[in-house]
Amino acid sequence: MTSGAHGIDQLQDRAAYYLERYPSLARGWHFEIVAMCFVGAGALMRLDSAAKGGWALAAMGIAGVLPMYPLMIGGYPPALQAAQDNVLAYEILNEIAWEVFVAGNMVLNLGLALAFWLERQAPSQRAPNWILWLGFLANLAAGLGMAAMHAGLPVQISQAGSFALIGFLAVAVFGAFQAFKRVSVPQ
Repeated sequence: MTSGAHGIDQLQDRAAYYLERYPSLARGWHFEIVAMCFVGAGALMRLDSAAKGGWALAAMGIAGVLPMYPLMIGGYPPALQAAQDNVLAYEILNEIAWEVFVAGNMVLNLGLALAFWLERQAPSQRAPNWILWLGFLANLAAGLGMAAMHAGLPVQISQAGSFALIGFLAVAVFGAFQAFKRVSVPQ
């Protein structure tokens, strides 16, 4: 066993940090599951649009990301508690969760970028151009960042994740435009 900056001491500190904050983290992850399901349902509802290819990729990305949450919610507490004795078990679980996260979000964000690009070109576009551009650019940057991380390039999650958050906000605004434009006022 090694110790120091990249060894067991760092892992034990990280394990103690996460175990102490686990209740808050788990609540956040439960919220993320619901939010991801809403994005996935919205993507499936758009499969009849001109941008169906992008929305289908986004839905597949969501399906790819969802298994990460049970791994983290159910697997992290015992793996973190055992981290002092069995570093390998924690590292294996963490690497699986990381790969599911990066690969799923890469497909999700690139799918959303394609969907926004195609929505921009649809004849029956029902959202302002600025939100379509913002959604396209933010999700493209996030997807390429995730692809770079997946390829082992030195991109930080904080870089790609920042663009992903902007992209998800664009999805929410786009969804609101879709919902409110379908509402008709009774005569």
